[in-house]
Amino acid sequence: MNGYKSLKIVDKKEWGDNYFSLFLKDKEISEIVFPGNFFMVKIPYFESGAILPRPFSIARVFKEENVFELFFQVVGKGTEVFSKLKEGDYLEILGPLGNKFPIKTEKKIIMVAGGRGISPFLYLSEILKREKKDFLLIYGGKSEKDIKFRHYLSSYNTLFITEDGSYGEKGLVTDFLPKGAFTVFSCGPEIMMEKVYEFYKKTNSEVFVSLEERMACGTGVCYGCAKKIRRGDKIEMVRVCQEGPVFNAKEVVWDE
Repeated sequence: MNGYKSLKIVDKKEWGDNYFSLFLKDKEISEIVFPGNFFMVKIPYFESGAILPRPFSIARVFKEENVFELFFQVVGKGTEVFSKLKEGDYLEILGPLGNKFPIKTEKKIIMVAGGRGISPFLYLSEILKREKKDFLLIYGGKSEKDIKFRHYLSSYNTLFITEDGSYGEKGLVTDFLPKGAFTVFSCGPEIMMEKVYEFYKKTNSEVFVSLEERMACGTGVCYGCAKKIRRGDKIEMVRVCQEGPVFNAKEVVWDE
């Protein structure tokens, strides 16, 4: 990480239902980025009134083309600006930042994604398949419109779930969690990640979650992403951008 880079948008995909992907080209980033990492991305203009950079999780990586993908949903003024960018525009990005999902485990890996929380598991599925790891991806959303990357994920061991039953199984992702001892990764709404942890906490499974907190700098200077973490008998305030965003779920203070 050597400060912000100006990178060209080489492609854009509109998924519909306010979901978008921007594809950026950079050889160095494509070689070193790993699932769990994130980027701080500057908003390119200020008519929206949104000034501070926004954090984006890494999605897919296309190493042969030196291209990586940022997948997002429009949820406010900042992401609305990003959704209006087009191929040929430039973005100022900082990263990759943060830590990674720990895949050095002998246990089967269960990945649990909710909505746009699918991002880090796209590339991670490819890595796990390449390394011949045993894994299952459980991917849920409110309805069919929230389930993207269906064709891409069809080559992986993926269970699709929607709350209204419009695609895949009907219910919540927590209804379909397998029993047993696993290494579990989760990304999505915090309430979902907490329930995943509750399901496995009395088993021999280890659960890791990717926390989403508001970030202003991504480098630990502003303390805007402070989160309560339990360390032994003490509760500490840590910066998600510096010590995370991936944490062992047993360390997270959930009951607040």
